[in-house]
Formats: sequence, structure tokens, C-alpha cells
Amino acid sequence: MPLFYFDIHDGHEFTRDDAGMECSSLEDVSKKAVDELPDIAREELPNGPRRTFQVKVRDGSGRYVFRASLTLASGWMVEDVDGEHPPGEARWAATLARTKAQVGALRREFSEDGLAPAMDDLDSLFSVAEGEVERLRKKHK
Repeated sequence: MPLFYFDIHDGHEFTRDDAGMECSSLEDVSKKAVDELPDIAREELPNGPRRTFQVKVRDGSGRYVFRASLTLASGWMVEDVDGEHPPGEARWAATLARTKAQVGALRREFSEDGLAPAMDDLDSLFSVAEGEVERLRKKHK
């Protein structure tokens, strides 16, 4: 059975798998990667309103062949609860920060997935979205 290596990024730290794991099929590779995500998230939370956890799988030649990610986001939906202001950023600022982070994550994923030739068109779309996020952020400060 071939060895596959499951590198982990918890949103802050990268852990390289040097031991590897035997997998009987590509389906086994994807299941093992996806199964890791809830455990990683459980160990790391709570630590902020948004975290993306990622497992990237390398084959024996070192080539990344599969990626699984899990994003956990939390945010207050109201400005106050029974007169008490929720902790953290104001609701608008937190929402816009999450949106900007999502656009950045999409840009990275498109690039990693080998869509570089289409990135010019996508970059113009992402740039417009990021510009709108910044405009709204300034408007609601």
C-alpha cells in the first residue's frame, strides 16, 4: 500500500507529516483527511471568531494531491443582548473582516488548484469584492 503524508494547518501553525500513513485507495486518502478535521478543530477552539483548518495530502513524490478544509465562523447577530454589548468587534466590522478573509481564502484555493491561467479574470473579480469590503468598512466605522 502506498504512503501518503497528511500535513496540517490549523489557521496559525503548519505541521508537516514526516511519518506518512498507508492508504489502500484514493477514497481512503480523502476519508482520512476529512476525518482529521473535526479533531483538529476541537483541539484548537475556541480561539477567535473564524478559523480555517486544512489537511493537505502529499503522495510519495511530495506532490500535493488532495486538500480538505473546515472553516468555523462565529459572530454576534445583534448589537446588544438585554442591554449588554457582545464581546469582540462591532457586528459590521466582524462581518466585513470575515468576508475579506473568505475572498483571500478563495484566491489561495483557486491558485493552489492550478487555475493560474484563469486567475487574471478571477483576480479582477476578487479585487472588486475586496474594494467593496473596504468601502463598506470605512462607511460603517
